Amino acid sequence: MSEYENGFACAAHGEDFTATAYENSKGERWVTVEGTCSCNTEGFELTLELAPPPIKPVPEELHLHLVEHAPGGLVPPVITPTPVKEEFRIDGKVERVLIRNRNITVPIKKE
Repeated sequence: MSEYENGFACAAHGEDFTATAYENSKGERWVTVEGTCSCNTEGFELTLELAPPPIKPVPEELHLHLVEHAPGGLVPPVITPTPVKEEFRIDGKVERVLIRNRNITVPIKKE
């Protein structure tokens, strides 16, 4: 399975992601981050996970990593749109999501 120039098997671009904030019935603020990446084969699963905190805290940003889970066995090498969607609890200061390992910044909009 070949990789893109950056070493990842799935291409991700900022325009392919959205981040939408909402409050649940308990008054907690959450953000739904979702997007679609182009993976170089079928069968990939993608997740968004909390990244380690930055050395200098940035209260306006939620830091995440996009993680690829490769398929097992033989899969056809065909570019495949692959969705990812996760929810994270945030405080009122957070204005944007930074997917650090892809250098993607997504402004948070309100539902």
